[in-house]
Amino acid sequence: MQPSYLHPLDAVDIAMPTAFTYPYRYSPHRLSVIAAQSVMSRLALKPPSEGKMYGVLVVRDADKMAFLAAYSGQQQGSYGDSWFVPPVFDYLQPDGYFMHEQAAIVALSHQIAAWHRRPERISLEQRKHQLETVRETAVAAAKDAYTRTRGQRTVAESQYLKANLHRARQLNATELTAVAHMLEGDNAALQRLQAERRSRSESLQQWLFAQFEFLNASGGRSLLTDLFPAGKIPSGAGECCAPKLLQAAYRLGVQPLCMAEFWWQHYDATPSDRISGCYYPACNRKCRPILDFMLQGLAVEPDPADYYNKVSPSIQPQLIWEDEWYAVVSKPAGWLSVQGLAQLPSVEDYARLRWPEATGHMVVHRLDQDTSGLMLLAKTAEAHRKAQWLFEHRHVKKSYIALLERPLAQSSGCISLPLLPDIDNRPRQCVNCQYGAEAITRYQVLEPYDASTGQRIAFYPLTGRLDRPYDRYGRFAFGLSRAEGKAGSHHQDHPLRGGELCPHDRPRHRNADLRH
Repeated sequence: MQPSYLHPLDAVDIAMPTAFTYPYRYSPHRLSVIAAQSVMSRLALKPPSEGKMYGVLVVRDADKMAFLAAYSGQQQGSYGDSWFVPPVFDYLQPDGYFMHEQAAIVALSHQIAAWHRRPERISLEQRKHQLETVRETAVAAAKDAYTRTRGQRTVAESQYLKANLHRARQLNATELTAVAHMLEGDNAALQRLQAERRSRSESLQQWLFAQFEFLNASGGRSLLTDLFPAGKIPSGAGECCAPKLLQAAYRLGVQPLCMAEFWWQHYDATPSDRISGCYYPACNRKCRPILDFMLQGLAVEPDPADYYNKVSPSIQPQLIWEDEWYAVVSKPAGWLSVQGLAQLPSVEDYARLRWPEATGHMVVHRLDQDTSGLMLLAKTAEAHRKAQWLFEHRHVKKSYIALLERPLAQSSGCISLPLLPDIDNRPRQCVNCQYGAEAITRYQVLEPYDASTGQRIAFYPLTGRLDRPYDRYGRFAFGLSRAEGKAGSHHQDHPLRGGELCPHDRPRHRNADLRH
């Protein structure tokens, strides 16, 4: 009998992918898009109460195409919707060990809360506060009297004021000691409850991690606890869409072909920094150690960023201008600005070899790896300090030239977004209205749109390093605030042509046309 979560996919005219989706950077395959649209249509009929990541996995079942769908985590505290794949491990069974232990931990929390509310404890805490307040007031008054009369009093008056300060510091000491002793005994019992709750919580978490066993295409099995180094397992690991989907496919014995994940939320749900209906990569922190195991045995697409490792050594920075203090070079796309963890060419290395007599830091500012353009280098520490001061105080004007995949409705304007590094998907930035740093960039269309080459546009960043002409979704973004102060900004879908970090449906180009 076919399971309720294996859905037919009518896409006979679409060629199957030759390799499985590289989940950390991808453009969704057309089959994945069709499957995702089916899920979105279902969600639109009965909108979920909260924003959530959803995912689809297109599979081959014998000679038929089908797809699986999943959501991240739980839906309203359960896994009850059988239209979606089951979890890797269902720990929410009402009579299961997890729910039994969780109920015991919740009961301990109630006991701890009730302990804090006991009239005897509240009375002791209030009395302790009163006594300490009286003493602190007396000490402050004694100190003031001692300081105010300095140099104007006799020896006897000084001795009296010192003694008065000493008496103030000892005020209510006997009663405070008694109250503190009673609270100490009360705290000992409270700490035993807290220690028991902490111990049971940690034990339950470790027990839960040990129940997650993952499969891969080679027939291998691995526990969650074996996939993370030093046992540092983030909360929620194994509950994301991609692990759920692959696990369901391996259990059913169907062949995974391609996958995609997207964010979905109702228009009146709590605002999020993600955009409903947009595709996102699998996260590195929680998913990568798991997926790296689960994908073993599948032919997976190469990482689109692998081209960085193939940068031709014959392509070198070009010297544009120099004097005894500074040099200006043209950085090729694919080169790093400064040395990185990977053994890739950088302008910093180039500069050290070309000017071995230079002192101090040479790189005054940076350009993204994909970006070609002019970089200022300093030959002395003093020159570097002065140039950085100019950048820091915004005396340097910068411009970027880019090609957009689609035409803009406006010929000029301003992007204003609060940006923050996306810790799960570096080097991308994310829009975060609570913690993001203001990033303002003006733009100006330079040439009319051409279907074969795109539209050439100039960007003029006005703030700092976080200014990017694209956000983490790879789209050109207009900073038009939503009504009623809702978080986020309206984004228009205008990907940079050839951007390696910009996932969209158009073919990727090896050489990004983004110039500084």
